[in-house]
Amino acid sequence: MSRNTHARRRPGRRAAVAGLVLAVALGVSTQVAAQGAVTAPAKASAKASTGPRSVTGFNGDVVTQVADFYGAYIDSRDDAAGPDAKLAKALRAHYLTPAFAQRLETWEKKNNLDGLLRAQNVPVDWTVSEGRNGLEAVVTLAFGGGESPTTVTRLVVKQEPIGGISDIRTTSTTPAAVRSVSGRTGDSVTRVADFYGAYVDAKDAPAGPDAKLAKALRAHYLTPAFAQRLEAWEKKNNLDGVLRAQNVPVDWTVSEGRNSGEIVVTHSFGGGESPTVTTNLVVELEPVYGDVTDIRTKNTR
Repeated sequence: MSRNTHARRRPGRRAAVAGLVLAVALGVSTQVAAQGAVTAPAKASAKASTGPRSVTGFNGDVVTQVADFYGAYIDSRDDAAGPDAKLAKALRAHYLTPAFAQRLETWEKKNNLDGLLRAQNVPVDWTVSEGRNGLEAVVTLAFGGGESPTTVTRLVVKQEPIGGISDIRTTSTTPAAVRSVSGRTGDSVTRVADFYGAYVDAKDAPAGPDAKLAKALRAHYLTPAFAQRLEAWEKKNNLDGVLRAQNVPVDWTVSEGRNSGEIVVTHSFGGGESPTVTTNLVVELEPVYGDVTDIRTKNTR
């Protein structure tokens, strides 16, 4: 997945909470873990984006899956009504191996910090990059108040060959990656990309569709009224209303729409190396909190 989202934060979000507390890696001292945190110059974090923002994801790709996980997890922690514990739990159950999830819980109780973020608050923006091998990704989290994040934490996320995150550790090495994914907490394009990315992962789980995660994602990102309408539509059409299909896409792009409060989602479906069917959707967002109020097929005229 590649993102060029460097967008405004939605007002009223909680991501700019002061008092960042960095954490140690599992089984590593505080002194060593602090090497994974650096101070980022304000100029580096204040770059203006050029052109429309967009997100492209690839089904089954490690960088995409780690970005889906972290993006949706940060959204669950930064919900306007307070942390969404059900979504956070469902995301952990889906993306973490059981053994690592247990180790992480033990570490969190000992350190009184969120083990995925290595902090008590949420980042204002984040980037997921390719790691040194195909089963690792580097997650860079930027924390701070106001317009210029000042503290950066870098994590190496290891994934098993059969899927599932089996380790997260701090690193001081700057990733030299060809591909990367960037998101900003509270940004509408980022949120819709987080929703669709994690939803595709839930529907395409190796052990079969993860109904608990799909349900938790719908409950978090959709307004109750639209969720009810969507269920009625699905019963009538025998299709997944979020994807407008019975199967999952091989890749997708999320981009800004023409009108304020609208995001365009393009899905590519098909077999082999060349997807042949494309679906274009318009996702409408509630203006204050950014929840999804409608999904419709885009008129391509």
